[in-house]
Amino acid sequence: MNFLLRQIRFVSSFKGKVLVGSILGLFLASLIVFLEPFDTNEFRSTYRTLLLSGFGIIFTCTYILYSVFENMIYNRMRKLWLVWHELLSILIFLFVSGTFIYLYNHLIINGSSYSVRAHWWYLSHIVAAMIPIVTPILLFFRQKFGQLVLPVSPESIVLTGLNNEENLELLRNELLYVQAVENYVEIIYIDSKKNKFSKTFRQTLMNIHQQAPFLEKCHRSYLVNLDRIEEIQGNSQRARVLIQYIEEEIPLSKTYYKNIKSRIN
Repeated sequence: MNFLLRQIRFVSSFKGKVLVGSILGLFLASLIVFLEPFDTNEFRSTYRTLLLSGFGIIFTCTYILYSVFENMIYNRMRKLWLVWHELLSILIFLFVSGTFIYLYNHLIINGSSYSVRAHWWYLSHIVAAMIPIVTPILLFFRQKFGQLVLPVSPESIVLTGLNNEENLELLRNELLYVQAVENYVEIIYIDSKKNKFSKTFRQTLMNIHQQAPFLEKCHRSYLVNLDRIEEIQGNSQRARVLIQYIEEEIPLSKTYYKNIKSRIN
């Protein structure tokens, strides 16, 4: 039972979905064209190979469309994808894709009319028989191309910039202060060994404040972590904030002096 509650990888990117869907569609098309299961050897047509390959194309397209619904569920689960989520999602997908394949088989390949009884028979016999064959392959490629998103600690924050790959994940008590410099922000922080680091992102101070609302504005160009304030020096006219682990003094403007002072006290 614990196995079903284990977190596993999930293919969330569109590129990954297309890749997995294409591989599975190619597998299905090859299976039907070359091995000729389910009496497809009796199908005769000038465009036989092309029409039989349509099963794989339908499978791929259904997989990509189904991924929109699947990603919605994934995001609602806060990207915590478990084994039982994976198995249930694959099972639902196989029956959904089985319905489209049934319609293609009866309306296009066989040229027969729709029947609820025939539809149910197809799902309960043909699709059900394919589940133990297709499921392991789906699981393999979904895990191969998927990503494992570990749950973020309540004490963790992620700061992002406007440019690609500008992101910084750290604990809130590791963030010391943020300074705005023209169109950029400089983020000063420490690691678990109390070593000081700095990162510069193309971002506004206001957006950083929204990403880390626990920070307090002490100056028009500065946000500080109140938990890391060691001392406030000077009066409201020329106040300075001393931060742990650094030698720099942060200016504290008259506008924010009373608020910072009261919060510290």
